Amino acid sequence: MKKAILPIFWILAMIGIFELADAFNRKSEHFFGIADNREQNISFQYPVEIIQTLALEGEDVSQGMSILEVKRHDLVSNQNTLDEQIKKLKLEKNEAQQTITSQIESLVANKQSTLADIDQKIHEVEARLQLIQHNKMLAESISGTRIAQETIASETLEIADLHKKSHYAAEAIQAEINNLTRQLNATRRPVDAQIAELQGNKTELQRQNKSLTVNAQFNGRIGSIHFKPGDLVAAFQPIMTVNSATPTNVKGFIQENILNEVRIGQTVWVKSITLNHDEPPLEGVVESLGNRIVEYPERIKKDPLINAWGREVVIRLTTKSSLLFGEKVDIFLNQKEAPFQWLALIGKVHAGAPDARKATPLNVLTTANPTINMKNIEASALLWNPKESHYLLLSDEQDGDKPGIFILDKNAAVTDKLVMQDDISIDDLESISTDGEYIYVSSSLSYNKNDELKSKRKKLLRFKYQHNQVSTQQEIDLFDVLTAIKDQQPESKVATFLTQAMSDHSIDIESHFVKDNALYLGFKAPFMDGSSAVILKLNNVEAIFAGKDTAAEVWQTIALKDPNTGEPTQLSDMVLVDDKLFLLSVARTSAKNSYLWRVMLKDNSLKNLTHFPDVNAEGITYRPDTTSLVVVFDEGKNNISKYQKLTLDGVAQ
Repeated sequence: MKKAILPIFWILAMIGIFELADAFNRKSEHFFGIADNREQNISFQYPVEIIQTLALEGEDVSQGMSILEVKRHDLVSNQNTLDEQIKKLKLEKNEAQQTITSQIESLVANKQSTLADIDQKIHEVEARLQLIQHNKMLAESISGTRIAQETIASETLEIADLHKKSHYAAEAIQAEINNLTRQLNATRRPVDAQIAELQGNKTELQRQNKSLTVNAQFNGRIGSIHFKPGDLVAAFQPIMTVNSATPTNVKGFIQENILNEVRIGQTVWVKSITLNHDEPPLEGVVESLGNRIVEYPERIKKDPLINAWGREVVIRLTTKSSLLFGEKVDIFLNQKEAPFQWLALIGKVHAGAPDARKATPLNVLTTANPTINMKNIEASALLWNPKESHYLLLSDEQDGDKPGIFILDKNAAVTDKLVMQDDISIDDLESISTDGEYIYVSSSLSYNKNDELKSKRKKLLRFKYQHNQVSTQQEIDLFDVLTAIKDQQPESKVATFLTQAMSDHSIDIESHFVKDNALYLGFKAPFMDGSSAVILKLNNVEAIFAGKDTAAEVWQTIALKDPNTGEPTQLSDMVLVDDKLFLLSVARTSAKNSYLWRVMLKDNSLKNLTHFPDVNAEGITYRPDTTSLVVVFDEGKNNISKYQKLTLDGVAQ
């Protein structure tokens, strides 16, 4: 027995060494972090006076709520100065125009007078010549005496000289008139340019004046208020902060000598180290990875006296958080234990209980047509066609090398596929609309995974159809149309936006509608000013399909920010109902989150109506006979798409 003890100890020691070595080489499956929040720090790049704070410290605020009003003393004086400069330039312009105009009028009168005098002399000579000729004929007939021919020739020569004098006088005076006219135009153009520049400056001051009322960018809570009404605040001095109501982010740190398989978009699970172990973990998504090694904060170090270094990881929480700001958390890369998975599921259901998406499950699209494979349909847009009393559904992927346009009955069941003409050449269908006469379908104009923009992805198509058979089919290259607009309006905001979209290959159009012969294009990307979705208005649809030029303008720029985090979301579809514009947007990250918004065009007020968690809302349409909105959701490849009916207030029906 004693002889066996030593080998046993040796075996156990070897096992321990191997386990220890494996532990050192094993990839870590968790790391630590600190619960963080989103903060809106309000300051201005110019001095202001506080008029009133519309919220108190610690008060809950919702996205879009007015929280601060300030005044700029320099705005009024600057606007008055600009008004005076504009008025002065206009007066100088009018005086110069009146002076030159009076000179031109004087020359015109002089020209008319001079020509009239010469014409009078011509008439006198012609009358004298006629009298001479008459007397000559009379004298010859009575006495046979001939009058000298030289007298007649002299009078004729004088008439020719007077005609030349009239011509040269008219040319000389007209040259002076033309010269003054050129001076008038040369005087007008630079003054007009100066006035236009000052008007632009005035418009910018008016825009800045509107921005002096500050709104909350997300749902949260007022933090610190550093000034009271009447205080003067220097430029860039913080006035007020708004924090998210609960932690929305976690900043984690991966130790530099441990290999972790962490990537952007990866799902992780976050659990407080101070809470009860029975509390369900929170689900999150990796938003960013630091590109340098930094020193651990004191809270994360195992021993404050020992330096530790690692890589920063920012995680956005996707479930309702019960964490405290600054709380230390443990971040797990996977769910291995069954109890952990069970608790995570409980946590998801509990956190999502108040959400309309959980209370009202989405409806799955169905069909009774055996020739249609529902898993091949990736819903990208929806249209209610009142003429035919049915829906048209787009699939952004082709179906059997043909555009995926499907017919749905009143109950949103797929009945058939729309038969297109054979010469159709359009792909990546993303939006559909009608103007009452034509059905319009647009490609996304986006570059593919190989950074190529093929001709089939650049099209705008319109057609009429009856009994599922398409007629009067037309298509244009929408990318070429936008390129021509960019080149024709080089100094416009439209050109600036399109130049960016085309040069960096970020252009992506996922929504449009046609109204009053105008085409409205909603861009998923790029943003304007870093966070605002852009809607362009092209003024003449008929001209576009006739191959003629048309003008365009930036119709709307709308910041569709996540109400909880303030992060910009991307426009995925839109529909106009009277004076209400309904918009769908999706999160930019790999985590699926979608939102329904309403813009009242009378005052451009924006309201978030509904949040759709865990899905991508791709298309929306309005059905007037039931006064309802219908939204379709793309569930991804080999999954059946879904839909939901809503009231105009965003409530599920």
